[in-house]
Amino acid sequence: DTIFNKFSIGLNERYGFIIPHRSSLVYIIEDHVKSWDITLSYRTNGNKPWHALYRTPELGIGFYHANLGNPNYLGKVSAIYGYIVIPIKKYKIIDFSYNIGTGVALLSNHFNYIDNIYNIAIGSQANAYIDFGLSAKFKILNNLSVSSGLQYTHYSNGAWRKPNLGFNIPSVNLKLFYSFYKSHEPEKSKVEDLKSNFIKKNEYSVTISKGVRENAPPNGEKFYPTAICLKAERLVTLRRKIGTGLDVFYDPSLKSRIEDDSITFKNIYNFRSGIHLSHDLVFNKVSITMQAGVYFFTKAKDDGLIYSRFGLRAKIWKNLTTSLTLKTHFVKADVIEWGI
Repeated sequence: DTIFNKFSIGLNERYGFIIPHRSSLVYIIEDHVKSWDITLSYRTNGNKPWHALYRTPELGIGFYHANLGNPNYLGKVSAIYGYIVIPIKKYKIIDFSYNIGTGVALLSNHFNYIDNIYNIAIGSQANAYIDFGLSAKFKILNNLSVSSGLQYTHYSNGAWRKPNLGFNIPSVNLKLFYSFYKSHEPEKSKVEDLKSNFIKKNEYSVTISKGVRENAPPNGEKFYPTAICLKAERLVTLRRKIGTGLDVFYDPSLKSRIEDDSITFKNIYNFRSGIHLSHDLVFNKVSITMQAGVYFFTKAKDDGLIYSRFGLRAKIWKNLTTSLTLKTHFVKADVIEWGI
């Protein structure tokens, strides 16, 4: 076997549309979004416990390119991303799976005061790229396969530069790829041994995170919010962790937003507090975290009471973990948080 026997290459075509989640977006959406991406992926071989637990997933990198349907104001976008494909069920000629990807997207036509005041969706060239999908893969020949499914793609900058309504793009896709390896299932005995030796355990942590954001109008002052999270979690299976946490947020950008609501400002109003529930999908030392919380103290009425986080957490040394999460209020990004 050579190193190439562990890889596959793919060419993916997508056809979708931008969701006008704000009425102001309707006027700049002219056509469907046509996109393509090329991928290079590595099939895990099952020699690590999490490989077997996730049915030998694929890890890969991809290059994505899309025409956003309005050449004058929206232009095109290109992205480089990493992703994981996790099998759901495998049959003789068809496999079902889901995929999760994240990376960096570069927009050709973002908002600026000189020649593009109509792109009220995104104010920066560099943005976060997030991608989810479900697909069915059909084997055509020994190493040649085709897959089709549904994708949901999002890019935004986490409010570090206004405007930041972001793009949300559902699409259908058709992918052709060539695999240099033979598909195989992990040994059932190995998975059962892992499960039988598993012991549920509790974990407790403190996370401090920082971010940067900008209030409207565009090109305004930058603010640097801080968050402290006290968290209790329980590893309920080898793949899942659930928990709850107490959040304390300090956000100096709240002052101008609260004053816009005709409220007499006090310094304590720069703080917000909330509690959240969390679910982590665990991949050895890395996990994908999803959190939903509610504020019990806040004076920022325009954000509402519900907040959420989505992102990555990684153990880098013994009891030290780092995180990168996007905090939102429903579909409105609040800040990208870097934590430790």
